[in-house]
Amino acid sequence: MIATSSESGPDGTEPLQYVGFNQLRSFHAVARAGSVTKAARMLFISQPTVTIQLRQLESAYGVELVHRTPQGLHLTDVGRALFALTERIFALEQDAVNLLTKACGALTGELRVAGVAPYFVMRLLAAFSRRYPAIHLSLSLGNSAEVIAGLREYRADVGVVGQPAGHAPPDSRLEAVRYSRQRVVLFVHRDHRWAGREGVELAELADEPLILREPGSVSRRALEEALAAAGVKVTADLEVGREGVWEAVAADLGAGITTEVEFPRDDRLHMLPILDADVATDAYVITLRERREAPLIRAFMSLAAEVAADAPAQASEEPMPKLR
Repeated sequence: MIATSSESGPDGTEPLQYVGFNQLRSFHAVARAGSVTKAARMLFISQPTVTIQLRQLESAYGVELVHRTPQGLHLTDVGRALFALTERIFALEQDAVNLLTKACGALTGELRVAGVAPYFVMRLLAAFSRRYPAIHLSLSLGNSAEVIAGLREYRADVGVVGQPAGHAPPDSRLEAVRYSRQRVVLFVHRDHRWAGREGVELAELADEPLILREPGSVSRRALEEALAAAGVKVTADLEVGREGVWEAVAADLGAGITTEVEFPRDDRLHMLPILDADVATDAYVITLRERREAPLIRAFMSLAAEVAADAPAQASEEPMPKLR
């Protein structure tokens, strides 16, 4: 049902309607879990209670939030729009819980981390887990564009992304800490004609079949910027995900790119530095500016700054670029 205040406003206006918080919580749990049974387990309440609260919410506003089919529950268009809002609501609720918990001297709760390649995330997760063992960590992986989208949509609390060296994450809503720089390198099959060399120049790539990551890949963007600056035109013979690039090169379909720290230990492959250009990517820890003071987020960002300070060999001496 719709809850209302009991008195009219001083100017005779109608009482303000508001949504019952428990009804929203039940809807949010169903939307996240995909079923009433799993939602009830998440909330530690009975299945009938979840069903009743979901139906009350739908009935109060005369809308359908989920389609009930033999295959399960599916969000309607209105349901998907509401879920985008409840993601924000309950992320802020967790921030409030974390703030109050910190006030009594302990950090607990859940921190949702989104990141690119595991290499750039696991070192931070391990350090954070050692310092704050009571905090539950969850991790989702994707390219940098997907990680940033997760933060904007409140599906993640902090992210670890890459950018071409010298570029800050492209969103003024983000708070960013740069903590490492990685050199972009090429690699080929061990029987490739370049396999005996110590490196290649950019111009040589014009006539070489290239295996590239998807357009959202930061290492690809870094290489493309360097090629454009050198006036070298190339085309991608194949676009595929990270592991797909390694396997395509291992099958001798062309040359691939990666960062030096991500280069796989694979006897089938030979790494080649770029000799005539400094092509690199920067790794950043990011969060939404509006959430940077949430205790768990602030703790993670502070730890990232410490990790960067303890790894001078990986960090650039250049000042961090300002966010646009």
